[in-house]
Amino acid sequence: MSAKLLRPLLIALILTTVYTIWAVATDATHSFVYHLSGGLFIAGFLLLAIGFFSNMSANGFFKGITAGFKKQREAKLREVDGDYYEDEDEESELLEAKQKRASNRTVPYLSSGFICIVVSLLLSFI
Repeated sequence: MSAKLLRPLLIALILTTVYTIWAVATDATHSFVYHLSGGLFIAGFLLLAIGFFSNMSANGFFKGITAGFKKQREAKLREVDGDYYEDEDEESELLEAKQKRASNRTVPYLSSGFICIVVSLLLSFI
C-alpha cells in the first residue's frame, strides 16, 4: 500500500484510538461501541476538513484571496524601486498539471473521512 493511502488511514486509526480510550476512561455510562462510533466520527470529520482545505489550496482558492495583498505589496515595492517587477505567473499548462497532481493527493483524505463517518453512523445503529 502506498504512503499516500496509508497516511490518512493511520491518522484515522490514531485519532479514533485516542478518542475512544479517553472517552471510555471518562464516561463509563455508555458502551465501547458508542465511544468507538464517536471516535470514528471525529476522525472522519477531521480527515474531511484536511481533504477539503487541501483541495481548495490545490485549486487556487487561497491564491485568489491573497491576490489583493500581492498587488498591494508589488505597488509598495514599485514606489521604492521603479524598475521592480514581479515574475510572471506559471504557464497555464504547468499550472493545470500541478493542480491535478495536488487534487489527486487530496482524494485519499476525502475518501477516508467519508468512510469513517459512514462506519460511525452504521455503528451508531447497533
